[in-house]
Amino acid sequence: MKTTVYFVRHAQSDNTNKDEMTRPLTEKGLQDRMLALNYLKDKKIDAVYSSPYLRAVTTVQPLADHLGLPVVTEPAFRERATGDTAGIEDFARLQWADKNFAAPGGESFLQVQGRVGKAFMALNAKHRGETYVVGCHGMMLGTVVNYFDKSFEYEQFQQVRGLMPWIVELVFEDGKCISLQSIDPFNV
Repeated sequence: MKTTVYFVRHAQSDNTNKDEMTRPLTEKGLQDRMLALNYLKDKKIDAVYSSPYLRAVTTVQPLADHLGLPVVTEPAFRERATGDTAGIEDFARLQWADKNFAAPGGESFLQVQGRVGKAFMALNAKHRGETYVVGCHGMMLGTVVNYFDKSFEYEQFQQVRGLMPWIVELVFEDGKCISLQSIDPFNV
C-alpha cells in the first residue's frame, strides 16, 4: 500500500515584512501558487496540511479550495528558527556544513529535521495508503530531502533555493521511502 506526500514550498513572499508568521505572498507569488494547484489538482489528494505561516497557507489554499478540503495547520512544519545571526557570514552554508550548528536562540539543521520528521511520520501513519500535501518552507524542505537523499547537500539546495513554489513528491511503501522526485512547477 503506497502513501504519497507532496511537500509544497511556498511561492514568493514579501521579504519587506520581517514577521515570520504574517509575511504574505507578493503579487508574483499569488500568481505562481496557481502552478502548484495546476500540478496537484488531479493527484487524488486526501488531505492538505501546512505550516501555520501565512505564506505557506496562502500557497496551498487554492488547492484545498479546489478539492473542498480544509488546510490543517501543523506548527512542526514551520521554517527553522534562525535566532541571532548577526555577524554570521553565509549562515545557510554554515548550517549545511555543520548540521549541529545553531545561532543563539535558533535551531540547527538536525533539530529542524527531527521536528519535521516526527510530525511527518505521524501523518504518514494517519494517511497510510492515501495522498496528502504539506505546505512548507525552503530550508525545512531541504532537511526533509537530505534525510531521504544524503547526496542532497548545500550545492543542491542552492539550485532550488530560488524556486518558489517548489514541489517534492515522496512515495512510501511499508513505511519505506521508495521514490523521491523534485518538481519544478514552472517547467512541467
